[in-house]
Amino acid sequence: MSFNNSSQILITGENTINHVQGNQVNGTINADTVNFNTGQEVVNRTVNDEFRYVRRGDMITLKEIHSEEIADWEWERKYGKVTGKHKAWRTTCTVEIYPNRQTKFTAVMYEGEDAECVWEKEFEKFTRTRNSLVAQLFGINRSVIPMLIFHDELIPLAHFFNEESIWMHVYIEHLRINMECSLNHLWMNTTSSVLFSGPDGPPVPVFWSCAVKSIVVPTTIDMLKDDTCLRFFINFGSSLDNIVLRCAYMGYRSPYLNNLVPATAEDHQSKDSDHPNWRSSTHPYLYFLWWNTPDHLPMNVIGGLRFDTVYSPSMEAVARWPRGAGSLWGWQLHTTRLAEETVLDDGLTRFHLDLTRGEKVYLQARSKCLKLWRGWLSQSSRIFDAIDNMERKENFFVVLPVRLKIRSIRRPAASRTLRNDEHSVKETPSTPIYLFLHPLPMSVSEYVSWVDGHFYFWSFDPTGQSRMSEEECERWGLPVLTVSTWLNSVELYSWSIHVYTALRDWQKARGFDPATSDWARHMHCPEFEILSNLSRVREDQGQFVLVTLIHALIDYDYQKKRKLAARGGKHLQGQGSVHSGSGCMYCSF
Repeated sequence: MSFNNSSQILITGENTINHVQGNQVNGTINADTVNFNTGQEVVNRTVNDEFRYVRRGDMITLKEIHSEEIADWEWERKYGKVTGKHKAWRTTCTVEIYPNRQTKFTAVMYEGEDAECVWEKEFEKFTRTRNSLVAQLFGINRSVIPMLIFHDELIPLAHFFNEESIWMHVYIEHLRINMECSLNHLWMNTTSSVLFSGPDGPPVPVFWSCAVKSIVVPTTIDMLKDDTCLRFFINFGSSLDNIVLRCAYMGYRSPYLNNLVPATAEDHQSKDSDHPNWRSSTHPYLYFLWWNTPDHLPMNVIGGLRFDTVYSPSMEAVARWPRGAGSLWGWQLHTTRLAEETVLDDGLTRFHLDLTRGEKVYLQARSKCLKLWRGWLSQSSRIFDAIDNMERKENFFVVLPVRLKIRSIRRPAASRTLRNDEHSVKETPSTPIYLFLHPLPMSVSEYVSWVDGHFYFWSFDPTGQSRMSEEECERWGLPVLTVSTWLNSVELYSWSIHVYTALRDWQKARGFDPATSDWARHMHCPEFEILSNLSRVREDQGQFVLVTLIHALIDYDYQKKRKLAARGGKHLQGQGSVHSGSGCMYCSF
């Protein structure tokens, strides 16, 4: 019992005090003296008291959004704990709270031995800010399953991210940069229709964009529409060109020959008597060209596929990287023994061998596939228009070779000494020794030849006209070079229709004509050579249809005149040929 607005009260003798506050309570105090001396009441409040305490029994789970175990890297980076010694799980749900079930909330629950540790760290994170771009904390629960409850129903990026949209990639990456958060921290607020940063959510499966840091994007959900995004980003012009093109070529797919040319599936099983050793088991770097790899490789089908060419779904060559536009291969040296790389007119690559620097030779040949992809996609609209193709664009493909890794091994009888009957004399050649590498493979069959070991020779001649014999190579202790493939297999790459559509729309918005190679040249890409005769076939077919139609109309006109003449008792003199005369309106063109 307390006495409001009173202090220093003295009660003596036998008295009865009736004090009513809330419900009436009657009581008797029998004492000589009762002293009441109350000072200012002190309440110690904590940050927890700033948020509603929500009992577990008052929360009704509507659906689970995501559940995951806290990863080792999170323990170390986010929570400052030793990895491998802690266990906790995080589950995110959409909930309602009794008794007012008209509003939905988003709850994150923590379970496991170290759940309390994770809860405290994440509670601290969301109580340090009231930024409108960060999810707002509504309430907490401190039971054995502690929880954080956020205002409103939130949807994680992974649940609405559209992989089939270049503009979604471009927008979301800019939004992430603006908010300085990771992709799995982006959420949609279904109440305010905005995007912001929130708790950990499910990972986004595929992402390949980059951003211009100076561009600040709106946070409203209408930016998730392609046309809205395009209208916004076109304001930044050329600064977005490379980002749009990068999003396009990084959105590749890896189809299989089985899907593209199913009619040849049976042919894949036929054996080539001239090449009985062309088996998938001995050429694993061709394994991923098929979904169901045949035992015997049909080199008559795949051998001619080139690494600088775009193919139609029927495996017809459509367009090619132009001659003189630079190589689509590049050398990467990992040794000091080779120097002075020179490409000769006949395509040979020459290196000078330095005998004074180490003993090993190691280099790699890497495909410059991005140059080909950028070139193709930047002018794909022009090429599709030229060949008059409107169907199955998603099945046009290019072939990507695997990186080649070249290493040296010692010869079994290798020696850099000249031996006589009594002793050995170490000798160094008086003229330079050169390593010549054959032109890097530009087709599947050439690639097979390279990997089989036919790719180099040694020579004293800087022009490569003469080759050192096996005996000379042994005499000077020159290493044997072997080649191996690096990373997976030769593969096919194609792009979905939405990629081609987005690039066409971007070119139009930028003021370029998609039917030309203007944007490709603007992007410093060479103009591809168009190889396909599909357009010629369609043109011939169109002319045939037109001629057939003209003949039908002429015949119809002639028959009509005959009927009219017959009714009038007249005969058509001099009209024995339906093509005679020059007055027919159908022949005027």
